[in-house]
Amino acid sequence: MFRITNNKRPRRAAAANSRMRPVPVVSGDVVFQQEEETRDWTQLLPDVVRKVAGDLLAVDVTEYIRLRAVCKPWRSSTADPSILNPKFFPRKWLLMVAGEKLRVDKSPERFVNVVTGGELKIHLPNPKEYTHHGNAEGLLILHHSRTDTVCLLNPLTMAFVDLPAMAAVHDVDVALRGLPPDVRFDEHNIEAAGFVVEGNIPATVVLSLKSGMHTAIVCAKPGDVVWRAVDTSCADEIECELPAIEGGLSLNGRFFVPTRVGDVLALELRPRSKLTLFVARHGGGDDGEAHDGGLNERYYLAPSGKDDAGAGMIMVRSWGPGYIYFDTFAVDVSNTSVSVHEMDGTDTTVFRPSITVRSSAFPHVEANTVYLEGCMDILFHGDDI
Repeated sequence: MFRITNNKRPRRAAAANSRMRPVPVVSGDVVFQQEEETRDWTQLLPDVVRKVAGDLLAVDVTEYIRLRAVCKPWRSSTADPSILNPKFFPRKWLLMVAGEKLRVDKSPERFVNVVTGGELKIHLPNPKEYTHHGNAEGLLILHHSRTDTVCLLNPLTMAFVDLPAMAAVHDVDVALRGLPPDVRFDEHNIEAAGFVVEGNIPATVVLSLKSGMHTAIVCAKPGDVVWRAVDTSCADEIECELPAIEGGLSLNGRFFVPTRVGDVLALELRPRSKLTLFVARHGGGDDGEAHDGGLNERYYLAPSGKDDAGAGMIMVRSWGPGYIYFDTFAVDVSNTSVSVHEMDGTDTTVFRPSITVRSSAFPHVEANTVYLEGCMDILFHGDDI
């Protein structure tokens, strides 16, 4: 499964049967033998085990997995961490890998906790057959070179799900949107990935793809043989440089996409898969000027970095040319609002396009800052830029 460096293994549960053992008690010059009862922790009531497991899951999914590893009765009393159940997504854990290739030298991959700075060393299965193309709420997006399929892997449980082949994306999207026949989408075009969860229905996996000036969004469920195109026609009305939409962020069972002018779109599955306006950003940036989605202007969505489920998102606006400048906005998902966000004093650092870390957990990371792509790996390895 996984191991933590410099940590002792958890103690095993007590013996199967409770028993009494003598414990010496000294009173003056007389030694008495007092009996002490040892408890059989494997016999805890299932409701108690589930309560403790729920409390640990609220801390981190790794604690939940450790509890289930103690003994068979505790495993049978708790739910198996299914790969597409949002409760068990390893959202706080980030794979530190340079580029798309995984390690093939039999060394474990390095994962870091974006909140605590803790590390895990995990051996991933068959690294020679897969390439890495991003994270979706902690799950790894992998591509299998021989079958052309996209796969989801929970690195903490090794639960695995196969999705349709990438070759089917082009035909589906061209049929819906009338894209030029020379526009191709493959695994290298994956800009973002995520999930849409509706009740007890299995989660729908979403990919945001970009090829040149064209963006496509497709979705599929485990077991599907083809990807379904998402209707993005609502973005056609935006007057800006192409592409009007790019990237995206998965947050608590929903998938959001920023536009070139700072609006936020949300993916709805019913009655058909389409993007709809979630919230519009009114007004301009900190300089008081309205921004119209020019050639050098981009918007990115990142988690807020707060622990509560309704914490929302940070929207980063970057523009140039020459030096790169940034504005940040707070997107309140619960109240569907956007407001100017001051990062000073928030103990958060954002790495474009969509990674947020707790600044105080990483001594080489500058607090309350937005970094460009490519800086994250250098900083986490303790090097200076």
